[in-house]
Amino acid sequence: MTSQSRTVELNSNLFLNTPPAGVVGSYSLLSAQAEARTPITKFNLDVDGSYRKNWGPAANLQASEFINYGVNARYEFKEKTAFDREYVETSWRQQSTALALLRDLGVATNVNGFLDRLTLGGGIDRTLTALDSISLRAFSTRTSYEPATGGTPFTDTLATGFWRHNLSPIAAMTASSEAEFLNFDNAFNTRIQIYRNQIGTDLALSPQLSFRGSVGPAVTSIQGGVPATGPIVPFGSTSTDWIGNAVLTYKMFRDTTLIVAADQSISPSIVGSLFKRDSLTTTLNYTINSHSSLSLSASGNRQVSTTTTDFASASAGYTHEFTREWNAQLSYRYLHRFSSSGTTIFDPITGLPTVTGLGAADSHSILMVVTHSYMVLPP
Repeated sequence: MTSQSRTVELNSNLFLNTPPAGVVGSYSLLSAQAEARTPITKFNLDVDGSYRKNWGPAANLQASEFINYGVNARYEFKEKTAFDREYVETSWRQQSTALALLRDLGVATNVNGFLDRLTLGGGIDRTLTALDSISLRAFSTRTSYEPATGGTPFTDTLATGFWRHNLSPIAAMTASSEAEFLNFDNAFNTRIQIYRNQIGTDLALSPQLSFRGSVGPAVTSIQGGVPATGPIVPFGSTSTDWIGNAVLTYKMFRDTTLIVAADQSISPSIVGSLFKRDSLTTTLNYTINSHSSLSLSASGNRQVSTTTTDFASASAGYTHEFTREWNAQLSYRYLHRFSSSGTTIFDPITGLPTVTGLGAADSHSILMVVTHSYMVLPP
């Protein structure tokens, strides 16, 4: 299967600058997926590449061209039941460092060069009884930069265990445990350990209403930390906080679905800077007919790192499928960044910014996306 898409964006302030600076963007994406099967095995190979170019006043202030491409390979071996399997997976991706910061943090920079990520891992899924199942997985990602002075290389290793117990046909209990280790190649050999443990529930209250949620503590330990201010002396610290997520899905009518999602997480960004993120999102999806749909969304987010920044956004999107292979989407989004609390916008461990600016800023954007997908050989 292959897919090509072209996006045109008109944005009054894409990078949330103060004062505002408009931009016109053109984004191209090409991807291909291949799959080979036997009765008990499956191999998937995915390749993609994208190019982004911006014009306008904002493009003269920040990086204006971005490249992103990569490959992912996965081999899966199935056991007797559909859920029981083992798999291994590897991926490699290279993208403009400026694009990585813009996508993950919404931060606009003039950083040059590329960010490389090499990931290797695997997992196992097992049905223990008619009521119980477990999943175990472990992945390790090595992040480096071209040139080497573009950032601080680091290794991120994550191991996860997940258990589900069906209490009844409509209710299930879940538990998960994660251990994440980040090792930075800086002068202090900074080490960060994050332990997350959560319990949750999965409820199908009716054909129209369902709820899924989990909550638990997260313990973060830092050794060889780099202070944001004051003498450059390594330090160690340990902190505990709560994390969790919840999703409520309500099918109001046959063609209308309301989704309310809340999340609080503690995790590293794509460049290794540690963030606590809070979000609350409400989405309304309306199916007009078999070819068209409409979505409305509103959200509030808080991002805590070297600064604390709040965001509010609202969007509306219309999707139309012309044929099985061609579809288009038109959307509008409003985004507001409140004034940040704090004075440090650079993460002391990675040396990269965590926010574009400290003042309030707004943006209005209109996006038009056209996608063409083609199945070379159906399954």
